[in-house]
Amino acid sequence: MSKAPSDMYFESVVRPEQHGRLLLDSLCERFTYHSREEWMDRLSRGLVTVNGEVAGIDTVASKNDKVVYHVENYTEPEVPTDFSIVFEDEEFLVVAKPAGTPVHHTGRIFYNTFAAIVRRATDCETATPMHRLDRDTGGLMLFAKYAETAARFQKNLDRILLRKFYLAVVEGSFPEGETTCDFPLRESPDDPLRLRMHRMEGGKECRTIFRKIHEVVRDGKTYSVLEAELITGRKHQIRAHLAELGFPIVGDRLYSHDGIYYEKMARGGGLDEADFAVLGAHSQMLYAYKAEIQLPYWKAPRTFTSTDYSEEMKSFVDIS
Repeated sequence: MSKAPSDMYFESVVRPEQHGRLLLDSLCERFTYHSREEWMDRLSRGLVTVNGEVAGIDTVASKNDKVVYHVENYTEPEVPTDFSIVFEDEEFLVVAKPAGTPVHHTGRIFYNTFAAIVRRATDCETATPMHRLDRDTGGLMLFAKYAETAARFQKNLDRILLRKFYLAVVEGSFPEGETTCDFPLRESPDDPLRLRMHRMEGGKECRTIFRKIHEVVRDGKTYSVLEAELITGRKHQIRAHLAELGFPIVGDRLYSHDGIYYEKMARGGGLDEADFAVLGAHSQMLYAYKAEIQLPYWKAPRTFTSTDYSEEMKSFVDIS
């Protein structure tokens, strides 16, 4: 774990559409984690600067102004910050992200995003993730070390990141052999958990191939260990496809048990051991364990693997 510093400075640039307006209005519209009264208080206390000069309540914003906001006594939730480097060359890194760490900033985590953790650990100040993993999903990620490298390859990512494979543990006896799921997915306006994906007409084309590896029986319950290969890469694709098939991932707070444990956490309540007992695990049992990569200067693709999943997950996956 790495604790965020107590004093943090957040930078932003005034957008063209906010030119000539009060900086206060701009801050209120863009950064809604503070109320208007709170932004007025911070401006009056000299915690916001524009182009290096202390701003006030009456400051007018201009296009491309550099705005810096000083946060005192800053805190954010602790997340795992340990990771391993699986491969490194002059332009790229393949790293194993821990479960529980967001790749990019969230409403409550800015310092310990995985992108920031990798940058600090490698001294590559512009290291850029070439794709995403959900916060609660651990596993392999491809990073470009430099912004210019990311810009060159991002639009043609499918030419270098050829195949992605995950391991998942689900409750129940999943069908034997190979199962292809191609349900279209989209968010539902009727779902109070708006970020959850559903099988719906008009959704984005999705395809996942599931291969059953083995079954495990624990305390009278049957669990299936699956390999999931992503053919497309949509939001929550594996989690949503398995939930729609009737096999939500063990420990998935959003897609199992009707999302009640996700709601509990969203309301600021922590989960206790009784909750984890119902969920079946302390963390979601989904891990990006294998990737086939073809960098332009290689003669042939290379396959990388990682087994840095949780001890709970190992007890299901690594059986003799």
